[in-house]
Amino acid sequence: MATNLHTIETTPETVEWGHYDPDAAAIDTVAPGETVEIETVTPPQDGDHVEFLTDAGIAREDVLDDELTIAEEVAHDGPGPHVVTGPIHVEGATPGDVLEVTVKDIEFRAPYGVNLILPTGGELAEQFPREETYAVPFDREAGVAQFAPDVEVPLDPFFGIMATGPEPTQGPTNTAPPDYFGGNLDLKQLGVGSTLYLPVHAEGAQFWVGDGHGVQGNGEVCLTAAETSLTGTFEFDVHEPAGHLDWPVAETDEHYVVTGIDPSLDAAMNQAVRACVSLLESQQGLAPADAYRLASLAVDFNVTQVVNGNKGIHGLIPKALFDGESLDPAAFGA
Repeated sequence: MATNLHTIETTPETVEWGHYDPDAAAIDTVAPGETVEIETVTPPQDGDHVEFLTDAGIAREDVLDDELTIAEEVAHDGPGPHVVTGPIHVEGATPGDVLEVTVKDIEFRAPYGVNLILPTGGELAEQFPREETYAVPFDREAGVAQFAPDVEVPLDPFFGIMATGPEPTQGPTNTAPPDYFGGNLDLKQLGVGSTLYLPVHAEGAQFWVGDGHGVQGNGEVCLTAAETSLTGTFEFDVHEPAGHLDWPVAETDEHYVVTGIDPSLDAAMNQAVRACVSLLESQQGLAPADAYRLASLAVDFNVTQVVNGNKGIHGLIPKALFDGESLDPAAFGA
């Protein structure tokens, strides 16, 4: 297996703002097994970004210049709010395959995050009808977000967006809703050491990443997490499954993670339970009724997020039930 390290910086040439563009040229090509260090950037808010941050106590020298450069030089020409880095072409990946993405490391690029409430989003939009934006200082050495003078929240960084390219015929695709290709999953389990399995729909997989979060609760109910600029180190692999992987699946040291994604939270829950039963059948050889019963006895289903059009449910299947076995991507859909 190759072990070369690629490095991708955030520049106006390596990012898109608001959409995944199927016509965008690949910013890098990697072979399975190669490691890629990828910078991401969170877009600045409207107005004077530097003044906003320094008024909140962030030192001017700590303001990330990339955030200002992207705002000045990259057109926000997609419907979504996110700046995404990509696409990355993975050699050998063809439609129908599974892209395995392992998160090897995550580093903060700036000592702050941005949290905002918008009248057009959030679970309680009618109760909070005015736009409010907050800077959240990070104490990276202590590993906490300084939410308020007497409230510190442990930092737990992850990328809200990891995606393969949508079906090319879909055209430029909004970064806001999560979907069959992954995208804005906002799944906080996808931190260092996790693995995400994504269906491939475009030649070379066309991987995108962005929406860095310093910390987020399940639901992301006010619309945003502590949005921040991160650098991630990823390793890719490509698998040809026995069947077909329809929706993203993840894995951590402790859990297999299935997903349900739909505008209806009830439908997302139904989809997540079906995905759980299917995974237990294909990976562990359980009969369908036994998989369904085990889902009821041992699997925790959680609301991932509710504020991005499509809502998310994730099911946490304890790996300890199966002696900690890792998933076999070749068995998906069997």
